[in-house]
Amino acid sequence: MLAPVPVVELFGVNRLWGYGLIGPAIAATWATGRWQRRRRLARLGTGAPAAPATRTGFWDDDPEPDLADVPETAIGLAVSLDAAAVPAERRDRAMANLVRSIQNETIDADLRVQLIQDLVDLGGKDMAMRLSPVAAASDVDVEVRLEAAEHMSRFSLAEATRALEAIAADPAVDGKYRLDAASALVDCAARPAGIALMQLVTDGSVSEYVRHSAANMLRPVDGSSAALALRHLATSPLVTSRLRIICAEQLAEYNAGDAENALWRLIKGVEAIMDYHLGIDAAEAMHGISPEVGVEAYSVLAADAYFHWFGRIEAAFRLGRLGVRDGFDLLSDFACAEGLDDVYGIAALDRLFQLEIESGTLDQEE
Repeated sequence: MLAPVPVVELFGVNRLWGYGLIGPAIAATWATGRWQRRRRLARLGTGAPAAPATRTGFWDDDPEPDLADVPETAIGLAVSLDAAAVPAERRDRAMANLVRSIQNETIDADLRVQLIQDLVDLGGKDMAMRLSPVAAASDVDVEVRLEAAEHMSRFSLAEATRALEAIAADPAVDGKYRLDAASALVDCAARPAGIALMQLVTDGSVSEYVRHSAANMLRPVDGSSAALALRHLATSPLVTSRLRIICAEQLAEYNAGDAENALWRLIKGVEAIMDYHLGIDAAEAMHGISPEVGVEAYSVLAADAYFHWFGRIEAAFRLGRLGVRDGFDLLSDFACAEGLDDVYGIAALDRLFQLEIESGTLDQEE
């Protein structure tokens, strides 16, 4: 029926009639195929395959298998097993494989962190608690360990506390991640968190930023421990002078006497080779804690022969601004001192004029 037109014409059929038979021929072929398929399905005794049920969770239990449909030769070894245990075994095996993938160092750490987030969101507590070996393994990237421990804390504080303690106390871990672990530990257990944070404060191998941040994190946990940590940093000679001043100012909120002692140690230890601004800043911090003690600190710096000349001039100027007459007298002595370099004499004279203008003394003399 689908022959070319010349063949159709050989049978003496008109061209129009020949092409008109194509449609019925296609319809007959389709109907025959449908009929044969129905006969074949009827002989097999099965219907159309059912659509798979939609899962509502990552670890939904599979329906129990109907053993009546299983051939007797396939039952064999499984005859003594409960049919409901099969999905659990598959689930355990799948979880174990996922945990091994998370521990695989050849996979990018960011991808493994995202994998942990997705799996815990889908698998819930059962998946989160299987991450304990990941959080405890020292050969796993610390970012992955932290992520696993933080997700464990949603379901078991005890397990998460042990994992975070191990990370925070591990000297092989970078200080920034140890600080992150101690910070997460604050939400799990206050006492272990305080111990971990204090270890970071006293650990000279980590950066000053980490040590100071750990001391600040102690403040909402335990005020007395925070004061002890700040005093340690404020009096440590290995800590930069700038950070010691900052810690002393914070320490004053807990114990003003300890803060003053820390600043006195810094002021009395200044030398000519040091940045004189640090000594002035220490005296200014002292004045903020106790005005009377601050005036004394400025006086000590201005009269210290080992202190830098610009620092002595600035200290005398600050005294004059506070209304202390000694500030004017010291600046006048500096400007007229014999053997003093001209640059320092001119600086002292300039400060003296500025002080007299601000105080109105120059206008009164005129």
